[in-house]
Amino acid sequence: MENINIKLKEVYFPFLVVSIGTILFYNLFRWGFDIKLGVLPLKEDLLNIWIPFFLPWIPILIWLRKRIRILNVRGKRDNGHFGYQFAMVIAVAVPIIISQNYLEKASFDLISIDGIDEAKNHKSEKYFKINSFKVDGNSSLPYVTARTSGRNNSNLKFYLYLACPFERAKDIWYGVEYKESLSNRMSDERKEATYRSFIEQSVKEFATYDFQQVNYFEKLGYSDDRDGFLESIKKSIPQINEKEQIILIPKTDVFEQRLGNTVLWIFGSFGMGAFILLLMVLIPKIDRGELNNFKNGKPLKDDDLRYVFGFLDPRGPNKVTAILLLANLAVFVVMILLGLNIISPTSKELLEIGGNRRFEVMHGEYWRLFTSIFIHAGLMHLFMNLFGLGLGASILEGILGRTKLMLSFLFCGILASLASIYWHDNTVSVGASGAIFGLYGLILAFTVFKIYPNHMRGITWVLLVGYAGISLLFGFFGGIDNAAHFGGLISGFVLGGILVLLGKEKLVEKANQQDGF
Repeated sequence: MENINIKLKEVYFPFLVVSIGTILFYNLFRWGFDIKLGVLPLKEDLLNIWIPFFLPWIPILIWLRKRIRILNVRGKRDNGHFGYQFAMVIAVAVPIIISQNYLEKASFDLISIDGIDEAKNHKSEKYFKINSFKVDGNSSLPYVTARTSGRNNSNLKFYLYLACPFERAKDIWYGVEYKESLSNRMSDERKEATYRSFIEQSVKEFATYDFQQVNYFEKLGYSDDRDGFLESIKKSIPQINEKEQIILIPKTDVFEQRLGNTVLWIFGSFGMGAFILLLMVLIPKIDRGELNNFKNGKPLKDDDLRYVFGFLDPRGPNKVTAILLLANLAVFVVMILLGLNIISPTSKELLEIGGNRRFEVMHGEYWRLFTSIFIHAGLMHLFMNLFGLGLGASILEGILGRTKLMLSFLFCGILASLASIYWHDNTVSVGASGAIFGLYGLILAFTVFKIYPNHMRGITWVLLVGYAGISLLFGFFGGIDNAAHFGGLISGFVLGGILVLLGKEKLVEKANQQDGF
């Protein structure tokens, strides 16, 4: 009974306090600064999904990470405690995500207006019942785009946005949207056929579209869909004021039933998560040593979080590695703040912020060869490259030194960008992977020419095959710019060979001074 009391007091009850506090904090924050004041310049998918998922990590890592160590839950790879942290994050994130759907819908009333132009008088409202309106469907403005998603960009989705003007109304549009999903691993011919079929089918459906079949309208907020409709408008009316445009989406459900069982799902998901965590806390035994360390305020012996922050510290032993990682992270954060989709930004969006493409480079925009290195096409793309960059750069920094490592990364990245535009006619290429493959080309050269001592060369071969080899293999299935990968790898190998010729003895000496990987 004493053990149960300790686990409840030291782990479970603090979890309840942290989880309830986090849920209430974010909902109040979102309601006040976004819904009421409208001062959060962030897209809805970021506010509804991604911030709610990442936010719980902060209080859990700060206040619960040490408490979890009290539980004796070491897994096969000593990752049992991380499993508890992840379970706590999910238990908090799910009700937050569900509550955002409720918060957005419950915070607005249905505004009844006689004419469509009256919607401009209710800028802070979201739902409208329009008593009389007419739509000029023959003057619809189309825009087609595509987004990739999934691991290695395995999924592809086409979007057709049709902005239709209301009669006798300016800057207010009736929005119609069509979507089609397919595998990005299809051949280019099948993708083209699917795309044409999607457009033809959408045009047929739109020809018989009933604009009057609507119970109420929802005004689009800051979102990817709104951006799609704005692009359709700007193609024909480039001088529009984007902020003044109102996009209304028709809704056929009953307004009073829009919330459904959302409240039940919020409390149900939290209760289920809390119950599962209770079982997870009660089942394992107590680690008395960790309990004593916690009560005495001693720091954790094996603290993964401290190691990660130490690795990202530009004042640490791997300064350039940390700088490169932080630079890529910082650019991605800026991309998100500028409104790019966190999972699958479009090629047009990537090109506008500095992506690499042959036409632009050949017409004098050479800076794209450099800027594209630090731009990433979504969160998964970023994480995969950060992992490869962290491994490769940290292995090389002790041998090359800081200046040579930085110059090698940039040199190989630019050559990889050149390889990409040489091979691809109209592909927008982004990402640090070409530069990263350049670093692995250097590692390959140092391995082949026996710069690394014997006990390290086995590890470098495993790393080369496990990361570079598999990445190149996946590239043959589509969705990955293998031209940049091969360009970076070859340039890195050649550069490594030159460095070996110029000073092999010094490189071998530095490699022997390394403690290992």
